[in-house]
Amino acid sequence: MKKLLLKTAIFCFAALLLFLLILSQADGHTDPFYIRFTSPKQTHLMIGTSRAAQGLQPSVFDSILNIKAYNYAFTVAHSPYGETYLNSIKQKLKETTSNGLFIVTVDPWSISSKLEKPNDAEQFRELDLCVGKTPFVNHKPNFIYLIRNLSGEYYKIFLQPKSATFLHDNGWLEVSVSMDSLKTMARTNAKVEDYRKNLLPYYKYSSLRFDYLQQTIEFLNQHGKVYLVRMPIHPDIMAIENELMADFTSKMEELAPMTEGYFDMTASNNQYQYVDGNHLFKDSGKIVSRKIAEWIKSIR
Repeated sequence: MKKLLLKTAIFCFAALLLFLLILSQADGHTDPFYIRFTSPKQTHLMIGTSRAAQGLQPSVFDSILNIKAYNYAFTVAHSPYGETYLNSIKQKLKETTSNGLFIVTVDPWSISSKLEKPNDAEQFRELDLCVGKTPFVNHKPNFIYLIRNLSGEYYKIFLQPKSATFLHDNGWLEVSVSMDSLKTMARTNAKVEDYRKNLLPYYKYSSLRFDYLQQTIEFLNQHGKVYLVRMPIHPDIMAIENELMADFTSKMEELAPMTEGYFDMTASNNQYQYVDGNHLFKDSGKIVSRKIAEWIKSIR
């Protein structure tokens, strides 16, 4: 009986080691978020939704501003402004930071809720997603993240299907897709239809989320300088956002005095290429990143 128990214990221990070994191989191909929860605490952060995750390239800012920027943006579902995202940002920021540079990107969806009662914090969409479910954001490997968010499909770590996305160590999510005009038009039309049918009728402005955006700026101001940015988007998506929040610009202008400045890039929406109307193609993302960095340099 003792031998059986010993063999069972050895087998279980070996299986556990193998399981942990498999998890430790997760990388930028595993999913669009994991790497951001494995890097050390940072000094300079980019925050926001997937427009920032894909559109802001830290290496461009590094070369122009002589910093080591980190992209800590997720998606409109995972990182709208609220207590969950703010707490995660607090964990990601190095506590001793006093001269940080923070790019806070904004759009109407990030201060809205898909709820009848848009200020019902107990029902906020991010609570059950990775930003809300990951208590430690600086562990490598981050076993808690992988166990809670891969839904048991750990084989994907080794048997990853060919993906158009790769999450870089600096937090930038690179998306490589065909920019053939017909394919791009089809993706854009699908995205516009999705926003008009599945988002616009159900999202409502949340004064509580707006308050948390303000709290986020106030917190970051304690550790450096904050720059408020609205990323460019396809004109058809812009039209939908104007229907959602016609007064969005005035609300951002309320916050601008708390920051080093507000850069609204939507006046140049037609100048860039978009993967799907909502996200910049990486070549345009490089151009936009350069423009933002040069703007910051001019007022820094």
